[in-house]
Amino acid sequence: MTRSIAQIVNPVLPGSLGSGGNSTGPAALGSIIGSLVGLFLILSFISSLLYMLLGGFDWITSGGDKTKLQSARDKITNALVGLVIVGASWAIMMIVANFFGIEFPNLPIPTVSN
Repeated sequence: MTRSIAQIVNPVLPGSLGSGGNSTGPAALGSIIGSLVGLFLILSFISSLLYMLLGGFDWITSGGDKTKLQSARDKITNALVGLVIVGASWAIMMIVANFFGIEFPNLPIPTVSN
């Protein structure tokens, strides 16, 4: 019996992993990949917001020092650019998903039938 990579089953994980407990193998792997992409986007968004708050704190505590003020401005600018990149990547992901008919986070992974 041959299995493709998408059909490899991890004996440690429960067989009901993915799609509300109704899938195994490729559907579970697609669910894991889709969830990791969503987790990455959320963590990127949160880290950009925290970096912006850090820049704001540095701005407030700069005390009129021009180098500290410029550093704080750069942090805020970089955080805003990061937020735009995260938002654009999410929008592009949704456009591509709608174009190809892919459902996130349940990614359909094709398998080889015997």
